[in-house]
Amino acid sequence: MSETTAAEEAPRVAAALCAILLPVYERIERVAATVAATPAPPGEWTESDLAPVQERIVASIVEDDALVGMGFVPAPLVIAGQERAMMWWQRNDGRTTRLRLNFDRSSIDVYDYVEMEWFQQPAAGRARVAMGPYVDYSGSELYIVTTAVPVLVDGRFVGVTGADLLFGELERRLVDVLRKEPFEAVIVNAERRVIAANSPRWVLGTRLAAAPEVGRAEGGIVYAAVEPLLPGMGWVLGLVVAEEGAKNVG
Repeated sequence: MSETTAAEEAPRVAAALCAILLPVYERIERVAATVAATPAPPGEWTESDLAPVQERIVASIVEDDALVGMGFVPAPLVIAGQERAMMWWQRNDGRTTRLRLNFDRSSIDVYDYVEMEWFQQPAAGRARVAMGPYVDYSGSELYIVTTAVPVLVDGRFVGVTGADLLFGELERRLVDVLRKEPFEAVIVNAERRVIAANSPRWVLGTRLAAAPEVGRAEGGIVYAAVEPLLPGMGWVLGLVVAEEGAKNVG
């Protein structure tokens, strides 16, 4: 296979991967749109006002087996009478339940989501965020990826909507695409961590010294093609022309 062939193939592979990732963002963007359409100014909303948002979340979380959490996380003081609030639901063993956490900042076990990157990055203007994989010790205690998008009302940031994905299931779907390729392939997140690969060249979770770049040599690897996945997400696909017999997808 030539580098030109890899360059031609990369957009097709990226499109197949995006077809897996995009529905997650479409769901949380619909939740965000439902929040933004809620009457009354943010700061005067009550949870009763946001009942349609809750209905959207509960209906959406059961649409994909990879989803284990979903919700709306408002900015401070957006919900009347509550400095912090979290409208988040989890799915476990076929049951959907609301997550209840401690937001009392004077408490030793406070959960201050305002300090979390999945909240801070959308607040800073990033359109799509994907954090992890990591173990969700404060919620599901599962190994997950958290996705999030900002919620804006008249240009004002009022919180994020997000979803937690079971990483094992997400990785399986991504690898199913990669293993069909004649190239060694890797998906790397915005923190340069390996998310999925079809070759033992890369170890899951390893942080690369540098993001994949066409022609860059790293540890004997030269990338023949690099393609970003969803705009704003920060994940990229790298293709390497494998040496004879080097590829092993398991």
